[in-house]
Amino acid sequence: MHAARSVPPYERVAAGAVAAMRTAGTPNLLLVSGPSDFELGAVLDELSTAERRLQEQDARPAPDVVRMSFGASPPGMSVVDRLVRLAGTGAGDRRPDVLLMRNLQQLAPDELPLLEDVVRRWGAAGTRCVGTVTLPLPRESRDAFGAVLDGLRRDGLVRQVTLRPLSVRRFAAAVTAEIEAKPEPTLVSWLWRLTRGWPATARAVLRTAREQGLIRVVGRHAHLVSGSTWQRSVAFEDLVLTVRELAGPAWGVAKAVAVLGQLGDAVPELAAEALGVPEGEVRELLAHLVDAGLVRRRRADGGWEYRLPLAWAAVWSALGPYERRDLARIAVTALWQGTAHCADRSYLPERLASAGRLVDPARASAELLAAVEESGRDDDRAGRWLLAAARLTPDPAQRPRLLLDHARVCVARGAADEGLESLRAVLRDHRDGLRPHQLLDVCYSYLAALYRAGDLEVLQRIATDGVLDGSGTVEPLERAVVRGCALLLLGRWREARDVIGPVRDEALRGGDRAGWDAWRAEFLLADAELWLGLGDGTARDEAGLAARYRAGEATDFEVPARIGALLTLGEIGRAEELLDQTGYRAGQLGTASRMLIAFHRGRPREALDLTRRSAVTGTHTCDAVESAMYHHAVVLLVSGGRLNRASELIALARARQPNLPHLLTSAEALCELVFGEAERAVSLLRGAVRRAEAEGVVAGTELLWLRVADVAMSLGRPEALVRCLAKAEWVAHRLGTDRAEMARLVLHAAVHGDASAGQEALRLARWREQPLEEGAVLTRLIRHGLGDAEMLRDTYALLGGVDALMPRFWLRTLMRARGVAVPGRQATAAENERLLGVLVSEGLTNRRIAQILGTSEKSVEGRLSRLFARTGHGSRVELATALLTGRLQW
Repeated sequence: MHAARSVPPYERVAAGAVAAMRTAGTPNLLLVSGPSDFELGAVLDELSTAERRLQEQDARPAPDVVRMSFGASPPGMSVVDRLVRLAGTGAGDRRPDVLLMRNLQQLAPDELPLLEDVVRRWGAAGTRCVGTVTLPLPRESRDAFGAVLDGLRRDGLVRQVTLRPLSVRRFAAAVTAEIEAKPEPTLVSWLWRLTRGWPATARAVLRTAREQGLIRVVGRHAHLVSGSTWQRSVAFEDLVLTVRELAGPAWGVAKAVAVLGQLGDAVPELAAEALGVPEGEVRELLAHLVDAGLVRRRRADGGWEYRLPLAWAAVWSALGPYERRDLARIAVTALWQGTAHCADRSYLPERLASAGRLVDPARASAELLAAVEESGRDDDRAGRWLLAAARLTPDPAQRPRLLLDHARVCVARGAADEGLESLRAVLRDHRDGLRPHQLLDVCYSYLAALYRAGDLEVLQRIATDGVLDGSGTVEPLERAVVRGCALLLLGRWREARDVIGPVRDEALRGGDRAGWDAWRAEFLLADAELWLGLGDGTARDEAGLAARYRAGEATDFEVPARIGALLTLGEIGRAEELLDQTGYRAGQLGTASRMLIAFHRGRPREALDLTRRSAVTGTHTCDAVESAMYHHAVVLLVSGGRLNRASELIALARARQPNLPHLLTSAEALCELVFGEAERAVSLLRGAVRRAEAEGVVAGTELLWLRVADVAMSLGRPEALVRCLAKAEWVAHRLGTDRAEMARLVLHAAVHGDASAGQEALRLARWREQPLEEGAVLTRLIRHGLGDAEMLRDTYALLGGVDALMPRFWLRTLMRARGVAVPGRQATAAENERLLGVLVSEGLTNRRIAQILGTSEKSVEGRLSRLFARTGHGSRVELATALLTGRLQW
């Protein structure tokens, strides 16, 4: 299908205007009106660009252009005087070719007839006039403007263009073109709320937001960083001229509306209280702001809002700390007293968080906590509300719990540095009031926050001495548990086991007080043994974990941590069973765990979306679960032909120092294999094997040995499979997982030509009900010569259901070589074309594509020419943009 090419905003307006100005007999005046001088200025910039392009095409001399802005002219001068002075000409001299006039709305009513005279006389002399009007027009000059335009329109001397915002669909496409990445829905929604679809404003906001780090791009998808709000838009005020030009009392009312505007009919009275002026004066100033086009009254609820939400963001960021607190106090008091009302349920908690102790602390704290419970802790505002509640609560016993909750919310959304401050406050100010098991919970959270913040130097010290703050007396039991937890976070599992083992034994010999410590030591020991391939402790801990959780005796991090570990090992059945036993919901798990569930259950798009969400957080590290997430995400990207994105994701994960680096290396070796760099893949895998064996890590190494076997087969070295099988047998024995057993069976079948082992591997894969895994098992068996025609067709169909473009391409080649018919000639041609389009959109050269597809550069060149001709896209950039926006589909 042919997709319409994306036209940059205002380009058509400018091209049409330039063409009209170059044509004899066209109107003397082009009048462009819009919501702000910012948008109108963008049109004038496009006019200049369009004129310059035409000059280059026609080799014409540059036109004589005079630019002026009426808002900047000195008073007491007529329109003609201003024009003559700016043009530098006398009344009888040659007029300029083009006269650009900005801010015509600034003209007084008695000046407008003079403007009409200039347009008529100068237009007759060959000058083309372009004027801009920012809407709405001032009330006092509306009639005069209408009279002038009616007269010019009657004589065919004016052409009017009123700018319109983009539709939501076109807005999203414009954002994609601007940032050359597909914006996620939350980003589009955020930009739309700020700009209402005005393109020039949106471009400026995008530039500023990217400079401030509010937007991050991962895998050609642009995400709004979690926690980014309008209040952080501190640089946006430069984009809203109307706001900057306010002064005196009007500026004060504008700031009051930014905070109080949602309170409807109560706004004039409350703003008057804040400013210390009569209510009547406030109403007059509000009318002035309405006339200036800055604010308007909502019909639905009587509230006051900024016409352009970006203007609200600019005013909000200009508020001083005390101004904001005092205005919030006024709003809260009015709501509590019932003299004002607001339908937005988040409005009051936001004002409570701003007002602080200027209102009743106990009531404010209680209402903030109620708001957190109602909205959920995954709401970006929950952390802010929890911190405010902690600072306001009169209950000293409640404060450390709230600070701990705040820290956990911060760590979950990638703001570990902020969470660390709350945890340090707990350890500094409330340590003596914590019971032993509460203290350990705080310690675990503190260590996790250090890890997420990337403060590994401090974590290394704690792993050595077991002291959190470097001072004070610490009991031996607490010291050992803290050390063990730090070692686990650092991926030093052998050392963790050596430290925690004796602690667990001592705790089990202790009395009642040691019960909490015994359970925690048991959990930590099981965690260390899991990665080392010692499954007895893990199974034993799992059996009691569900019961302890239901009894309220397990800490908040134990269940999701164990589920994440099981998912990392590929044990989704055990993970889902633990979810059922505890009543834990998948939505309560971390992003990486949710991604692994989506991956194992054959939902690749959801899995990649969750990976990108995890990648845009502010975390500096990559734990074992995230290592598995990135590994599987890279496999998905490679399967879909998105090879450069796969390489970028590997680099991102590497920079976060993964706890299971061999999983990343396995994925990286897959990329090298696809690019035809088999020897490079061998070198990578050798290093990964050496490191894993040196550190005693067993978890996930079955995937590593499968990849070693893949590379060996591609290089024609089948003898290497014997060693791979021996290692896979050892790993399967140590881990005891289904995935490790499948790897053993596949390699056993390959080495010994044992079809029954292959069938057993396939039976196990089908029992696990994981389409991607089943497809991988089938593909490997076929490559090892253990697949018949029926298996080839079954595998081809299965991979089609998970959008595996690359494996299906390889299978088509193998099917033809074995004389197996590939179903659907037209579908096959479309899929080949789609794969080519994806590879091109990845920025790969024709030579690179030819290597991947096993063909010649000339063949790629010809196929690419046909693809451009069929889709109507003339360049790789256009094709990539069309794929990103979804305008080009197969």
